[in-house]
Amino acid sequence: MREVNRVLFMGSKKLGLKTLQKMYQLETHSLIGAITIDDSDDSRTQYPEFKNFSEETGIPLFTAKNRKHAEMLVRDLGPELCFVVGWYWLIADSTLREVPNGFIGIHNSLLPKFRGGSPLNWSIITGEQVVGISVFSFSSGMDDGPIWAQGMISVEENDYISTVLEKLENKAIEVLENKYIPILRGTISPVNQDEALATYCAQRFPHDGNIDWRKPAREIYNLIRAQSDPYPGAFTFSQGEEMKIWRAKLFSKPYFGSPGQVARITEDAVYIICGDNQAVMLEQVEVNGVKGKASKFIKSFKIVLSNDSNKNSISEYKVKNFTT
Repeated sequence: MREVNRVLFMGSKKLGLKTLQKMYQLETHSLIGAITIDDSDDSRTQYPEFKNFSEETGIPLFTAKNRKHAEMLVRDLGPELCFVVGWYWLIADSTLREVPNGFIGIHNSLLPKFRGGSPLNWSIITGEQVVGISVFSFSSGMDDGPIWAQGMISVEENDYISTVLEKLENKAIEVLENKYIPILRGTISPVNQDEALATYCAQRFPHDGNIDWRKPAREIYNLIRAQSDPYPGAFTFSQGEEMKIWRAKLFSKPYFGSPGQVARITEDAVYIICGDNQAVMLEQVEVNGVKGKASKFIKSFKIVLSNDSNKNSISEYKVKNFTT
């Protein structure tokens, strides 16, 4: 890639903002503007902060109304390179070809693993102990362009996705600090991905957080960690009401019973049987917008949690006392 003098940023969310700020810090004169989206209805939005950045620095900020508007802005601004972080619309092949040095983005996985949507969620759900970011060039395929740089972090047993995101964001900025200028100067080259190692993941939606208690305890625990703040939350149904699970732990010993059954209630946790005769200890949950300890909402051993709001009313469930 030849030396670049006109760079356009496209993106949103926290990592996008941090990336834009770092690009400005590393080389102000080459940054010709930024395109973002108004995602104010998303709890993760940084839209006001993008506007503040533009006002403070004088870097022009454009809010794209839709995909076509964004592509029109790219054409009008005439960048030599687009740097993309936190962008949710596909970029047409014709637009990719219009920019001389193409589009470079940050993907939350160690490509070629976890190409596609929600890569970090899937990484935690599937139990990855090492995750990372990839700085790569866009192509007409799905996240299969050549890689400029990567950074790795470890995922600890008790890490939730908010913690992993923070570590990944810091790693991404560290990588950017070391590689951004060499990319612009053309002093480094990207490396093609190994197709034999490629895996893919689908975009996740709020309903994908519905817990199936017939699954193994660790799989359920990973789902809870992966869907926690700032995501919509893994959820179950208790006596017909949706209950979001924000914090939980794994119980270390076998626990026999029926999937979804309440096995033990303490002040700090409620133990729920899973499909492999292990238990997940629910700590913080939310019902009807109210968050609190699980024991605040689950007070009876007659309750069986379910992934169906119509299948966990268990008035027919009998608990008998036995004496010896």
